[in-house]
Amino acid sequence: MAASVGLPSDDLAVQATNDDATSCKRYAVDRGYWKDEFIRYLYRSSEKKSPEISRGYYARVKSIHILVDQFLDRTQQKCQLVTFGAGSDTLHWLLWKRKKLPALHVEVDFPTVTARKSHCIKTRPVLLEALSNPVITMEAIRSDHYVLLPADLRDVKSLGKQLIDAGLDPNLPTLFLAECVLAYVEGAKVNDVIRWTAEHFKTSVFLNYDPINPFDKFGEIMKQNLKSRGCALLGMETCPDSESQVKRYHDNGWEGAWSMDMAEVYARLPRDDVARIERIDFLDERELLDQLLRHYCLSGAHLDSQQLGLDSIKL
Repeated sequence: MAASVGLPSDDLAVQATNDDATSCKRYAVDRGYWKDEFIRYLYRSSEKKSPEISRGYYARVKSIHILVDQFLDRTQQKCQLVTFGAGSDTLHWLLWKRKKLPALHVEVDFPTVTARKSHCIKTRPVLLEALSNPVITMEAIRSDHYVLLPADLRDVKSLGKQLIDAGLDPNLPTLFLAECVLAYVEGAKVNDVIRWTAEHFKTSVFLNYDPINPFDKFGEIMKQNLKSRGCALLGMETCPDSESQVKRYHDNGWEGAWSMDMAEVYARLPRDDVARIERIDFLDERELLDQLLRHYCLSGAHLDSQQLGLDSIKL
């Protein structure tokens, strides 16, 4: 595997980042940053987080939910959603609650992660209720509109076969979503995934949320903190900024690529809701939040063979 970082990411350490993210989301939900009645069934503890962290996660969750909603509206829900590195994400249940499910939602992650999620869903009626005709095994779930798939993004040939076998239809509009996933994967392997999606799904959108700007002081500290826990940001240094995110899409067969750091995303969110969440916790210094937001980005690209107007899916 690549990299100037040295050693490959340790799989277990990378998987542990799911718990960190879910803990942050759970705390923000408990504080009222956004509503999610399902997260407590997938992650029960809620340790205190700083206001900067909560606002950062708010920007991440809010922006992605806005874009997913736009895609569902544009396709009239006659579409598919694939979440790479889904972890303990609750998006499927939030969409189900609002009667806004796609035709099929496939969540992909390491087998150890899907095994834990499969157990949570199986043993919690409020989660199981959202699945129609589920078949549940130790590591996987198949149902009419939801599939939980144990797979490795680094083996795109196997991944592609598993996705098609799971019922994914290349002729249906499809949204691919990756949140803090691709940065942990070697750059060449990320290219394989992005290229495969473009080659097989000609009416589709790809959304990616990842850390950027690893070379300044804040970025170096961020890298060292993760490296000390066994997580090498294998893909970050080969795609370190918004410009390289856009280039990566175009180099791998996508059109209309765009990228913005989370400071810009935050500025584009509905101002009345931003004003509401900014009253929840007092922020000592705005500078730290700005630094944090400028070291993450949201990017996207589309292919629109069916001319559905997918280029309009933006903040």
